[in-house]
Amino acid sequence: MIVFLEKVRVKTIFSIFDPVRVEPLELCYLKALLNDMDIESYIVDRMFGFTPPKGLVPDLVVLTGYNTAENEIIRIAGAYKKKYPHVKVIAGGVHVQENAESFRVEAIDFVFHSGSLKTFKTLLEKIKHNDRIPLKHGVDSRCEDGWHLGARESIYVNDDIRPDRNFFYAAKSKLRYLDKGNIALVKSSVGCPYKCSFCYCRLLNEKHFIPADYEKMIEEMESIDADYYWVVDDVLFSAREEALKFIDIIEKRKAKLNIIGYLRADFICREKDLLGKLRKAGLVEVITGFETAENRELKDYKKTTDADYYPLAISLLKENDIDLTALFMVKPSYGIKEFYNLRKFINTNKIDVYTISIMTPLKGTGLYEEMEDLLIEKRPERYDFLHLVLKPKLPKLIFYFFFYGLHLRLLRAKRVIRFLFKQNR
Repeated sequence: MIVFLEKVRVKTIFSIFDPVRVEPLELCYLKALLNDMDIESYIVDRMFGFTPPKGLVPDLVVLTGYNTAENEIIRIAGAYKKKYPHVKVIAGGVHVQENAESFRVEAIDFVFHSGSLKTFKTLLEKIKHNDRIPLKHGVDSRCEDGWHLGARESIYVNDDIRPDRNFFYAAKSKLRYLDKGNIALVKSSVGCPYKCSFCYCRLLNEKHFIPADYEKMIEEMESIDADYYWVVDDVLFSAREEALKFIDIIEKRKAKLNIIGYLRADFICREKDLLGKLRKAGLVEVITGFETAENRELKDYKKTTDADYYPLAISLLKENDIDLTALFMVKPSYGIKEFYNLRKFINTNKIDVYTISIMTPLKGTGLYEEMEDLLIEKRPERYDFLHLVLKPKLPKLIFYFFFYGLHLRLLRAKRVIRFLFKQNR
């Protein structure tokens, strides 16, 4: 049995620079599972030049991608079917988990909406042995009489499997987070413990959050020959006890790691006495979702933080020599005043590295359902947080002028200059 594992990507406006290039971690997990099953498999990721191996005919193709790649996944599934008429196609991944109905098309045989590797293994065994009885949970199966819909399922403990890192080692020179190169992705928790209204990740695994296992996380990082380790859990720590446990494990193992992770501003301010220890433990960069500097907007987002503490969080990170990437989000209802206030906040607090997204209700969330009648755009590729999908208060061109104008300060940031210099060498 031969399996192609393909990451389907759709380019955005910033693809010209590609400031973030990372391995397809979900496929590396599947690759490890297939290795254990003694099944021949190949990761396909065209962004890195990994194309389908010539001369091989796949028995199975697995396609994953972000929300913007929905149409492209379906198109590529059709292309595989046309080229290899007997191939089976599975669509899976985070976007599929909450939007399975969008992938029940003729070109796709199985829509995998579970987060369980054990269930995926069961599906593979059925395909391998030509067992046509559909699974009762975790996957929708296309049968002769139509689609059989598998029940939703949750996992309560993480599958005890580490991703295959051969792709990482083959592509490591091309992997980066802005100016930080040779970066490996690491994941331990599932879902998110918070309830922000715009968040998609909190819906995953039937809203059942599985906390990180820091011992296993650090062991995994130590096993990878990388310069940086980006922990892509939605939040690295939500409680003081978690941070203390993390620090203790690092100290006992005498681990030397450079770690990037997500922290909330309220945690940074509340546990400020731990920041020095976290920096010593290897935390070199924090990604923080500020979203907005206006408390009324935070309330709308059900984000339980206080914007009045944001300047303190920023200064505390600087004092402890921890880099910051700040995440902001602008509403389509913004006028000139709101754009000005955000620009002033960024300049006043001397934030060098930040991203600004347009508030975009993602398909599969309650927010999308609430606003569906107001949407002016439904093409998946436009849901990249860089395009308006709701009618703006300002004329479109004026809105985009101020939105992209907010990015100009980035060109003065030392880290951005270093990144651009490396690009041009």
